Amino acid sequence: MYSSAQKLLEEARIFPRKRCKWSGLLKQDATHRPCVVEDISVGGCRVATNTKGLERHQRITIEIESRKLRFYGEIRWVRSGEAGVEFLYMD
Repeated sequence: MYSSAQKLLEEARIFPRKRCKWSGLLKQDATHRPCVVEDISVGGCRVATNTKGLERHQRITIEIESRKLRFYGEIRWVRSGEAGVEFLYMD
């Protein structure tokens, strides 16, 4: 179930999202965990991952080896098994 605050954050999207299923690695400090980018836009993405220890405003890196992409971002929301990421820049 979405809380009203989470729903407002997700409805505030500026850029349209594209569904995808890209396997990757989410890095937060010394913790590296597998993830799946489930949707993506110019401004951010939603990832499925183990969210233990993830918190809003943490800086993270997402690497998608199969597409040779690396995104640098900030966690915007966390719920069980998913997190929303706002991109800061990418390689």
